[in-house]
Amino acid sequence: MNDKKRLMEIINIIDRGKNVIDVGTDHGLVPLYLAKNGISTNILATDISAPSLKKLEDRLDNDLRKIIKTKVTDGFDGIEKEDNQVAIIAGMGGNTIIEIIDQNLDFAKNLEYMILASNIATERLREYLNQNNFEIIRDFLTFEHGKYYDILKVSYGKHQDFSLADIYYGFENINKKSYLLEDKIKIDYKKNIKFKNDIIEKSANYDGLDKINARLKAINEVKVRWKLEN
Repeated sequence: MNDKKRLMEIINIIDRGKNVIDVGTDHGLVPLYLAKNGISTNILATDISAPSLKKLEDRLDNDLRKIIKTKVTDGFDGIEKEDNQVAIIAGMGGNTIIEIIDQNLDFAKNLEYMILASNIATERLREYLNQNNFEIIRDFLTFEHGKYYDILKVSYGKHQDFSLADIYYGFENINKKSYLLEDKIKIDYKKNIKFKNDIIEKSANYDGLDKINARLKAINEVKVRWKLEN
């Protein structure tokens, strides 16, 4: 797992002794690590694809099979609620994570917490979580193989007052002045300015401008907050 920084960041915020659901487990690296290191003794690894899930099943010995159960299913469909239960949904975009939660919203609300990892449309995910009273407890960036990933730890029951910058870039990254966020907003600013200029100069359709302007406004808000703190 030394080359899997993102997965280790997820593992590091899972409390010991929880009943863990790993949604979309694929190779099952997180369940295997949790089981082998005694972090959880009750793990359900799921995937919508039976061939993908078999990659994990083929690696289970008799001892691991006592800890790790597998299930072919879509999201939380057909999973029984247990006490002390948490879920991981990683390796997907924000929109897909929203669909998984929304399809079984009552189930998600009853989990102790969820750990969500996304590298696209995380602003939509944060907005959805906030609208549905999921408290975002942790919200930080990690960087692996040339990509930025947002990792969130959320639990149901509390609405938060988030600014546009919080929605786009995560309150924890902003409050802690994350060096990863500093790098990311430089890239995002340059990219979105180019998108904006291309639309204005080359297109008769300005439909995408609102989203671009919102992100640029969020970037500016982050910069202003950091300037005020100095």
